[in-house]
Amino acid sequence: MELSTSDHSRWLKPHPKLEGLSLMDHLFSRLNGMYPNKWAASFKSEQAIEDWKQAWAESFDEDGLTGADVKEGIRNCRRMYDWPPSISEFTKACRPYLTPDVAFTEAVKGITERNRGNRGNWSHPAIFWAAMRVGTYDLMNSGYAVLKGRWENALTDILAKGKWEPVPDAHVQLAAPGVTDADRAEAAKRMQELGATGILHPKRRDPKSWARRIIDKANGKGSVSAGVLAMAKRALGDEVGI
Repeated sequence: MELSTSDHSRWLKPHPKLEGLSLMDHLFSRLNGMYPNKWAASFKSEQAIEDWKQAWAESFDEDGLTGADVKEGIRNCRRMYDWPPSISEFTKACRPYLTPDVAFTEAVKGITERNRGNRGNWSHPAIFWAAMRVGTYDLMNSGYAVLKGRWENALTDILAKGKWEPVPDAHVQLAAPGVTDADRAEAAKRMQELGATGILHPKRRDPKSWARRIIDKANGKGSVSAGVLAMAKRALGDEVGI
């Protein structure tokens, strides 16, 4: 019979600092102490305890939990749960920053910093890569209520990969060649005009319609300044081949 991944897990091996007990044995004891009677009552036999160890060890390995994460989970369980946690509840306690709404707030703050040329603070690289998948423009211009489904799907999918590239350093976005301060001022004025006419109204289905109108005008040989055109192209990104 082939051994499962959890059979090789470090969580199940005797730990030298625990007098031969495994990390999972230690966790069982901690939870039993935190939830007297309630925790032990969930296990009717030694086999039930072994099944718990195997299942949780496998989950910890798949999610890439560290000892620090589990320590944080134990601490958070005290304030989060009056009843012994399930594996999904315990994992959330280990990494509360990966709760979708909390991660979304972190992503918005992180992208804001990157737009200033800073790296931003990222508690987990999956949050950054989820932001990249959703798109920084939409992230910065739509609230959580609007992006909730897309954000949760992106974060869940990227977390499921188990391995993540580190968050790259940020670089200050340079202005397009030939764009002057006067161009930027004109672009800002034009943006205000577009908003006043309703093109940028937040209830519109397409939040980039203003940029498409500018591109259409430029393609039609209309008069559009370099600054306004550059702003529109940055907003559309891949759609116009930049």
